[in-house]
This record gives sequence, C-alpha cells and structure tokens, in this order.
Amino acid sequence: MTDQPIRPAATVVLLRDGADGLEVWLQQRATTLAFAAGMHAFPGGRVDDDEDMSQVVHDVSHDAQVWGDYDLEVTRSHLAAAVRETREESGVRLDASTLVPWTRWVTPPGETRRFDARFYLARCPLDQQPQPLTGEVAAGQWFVVHAAVEAFSMGDLPM
Repeated sequence: MTDQPIRPAATVVLLRDGADGLEVWLQQRATTLAFAAGMHAFPGGRVDDDEDMSQVVHDVSHDAQVWGDYDLEVTRSHLAAAVRETREESGVRLDASTLVPWTRWVTPPGETRRFDARFYLARCPLDQQPQPLTGEVAAGQWFVVHAAVEAFSMGDLPM
C-alpha cells in the first residue's frame, strides 16, 4: 500500500466550566464518512490552500515557536482553519487570539487519510452554545472531561 500524503489540519478542543467540573465538546462523526466514521472528535479539519487569514491579526510568533516550525504563515493558516472549522461544524465563533496551542498529532502510516493536526484549546464563549451543523457531524454534546477519559479508556467512547 502506498502511503498517503500528509495534509495539514487544525482542531479545537472547546472547553467550559460545568456543574460537575471542566467539560469538553465532542462531536460524533457521521457513519458515512471515509475517515474516522462514527468516532467522537473535536471540531476541526483540513487547512485549505486559500484560508482567510484576515481574522488572525495578533502576533503568532509564540505559537510558531510552540509548534517548532517558526513559519508564521503556516501558523496563521492553521489558526484560521481552526476558527473556520469550529464555526462551520459547531456554530461557535472564536477569536483566533484566544486559541492556545496544545499538541500536535500525525496520523500514522497505513491509514486511508493522513493529517498533521495541530490541536488548540479554547474556552467556549459564554454567549454561545455549540451544535452539530454539517453532514459530517451526526451529534454533539458536552462531556465532563474525566468522565470522557474514563469512557474512552473503557471502550465506550470511540475517538
């Protein structure tokens, strides 16, 4: 099997304070998708070649340093994609300057699609409530973080 090209992607871990502790927004991907069908995931997706970077007006040099590539345009495009994908998939509008770089994962070789995904943490604005908005998202809900981790560990929350 020929290995697939690695595509740049951006993902946002939406967080909020809940009655039982810190909560995270997880979306269940549609079962008809070619990649990670039926899995729970954070809002996110591929970085487009023509990302609208006008919303990324703050200094991104710290973010670029965190990612280790020091390429400010690449960093801006990932931030723009993170904001766009979150808005498209959940309706939540984020200010790019509030996203905090968290981790970076690359899909392992052998998968049908491969991504170099940068994950950002973001507090969900108090005046907004995410909801599944696209055909890619079958459902979405808030999970208490420790309960989601436990459910994942038990095999009850496929991610």
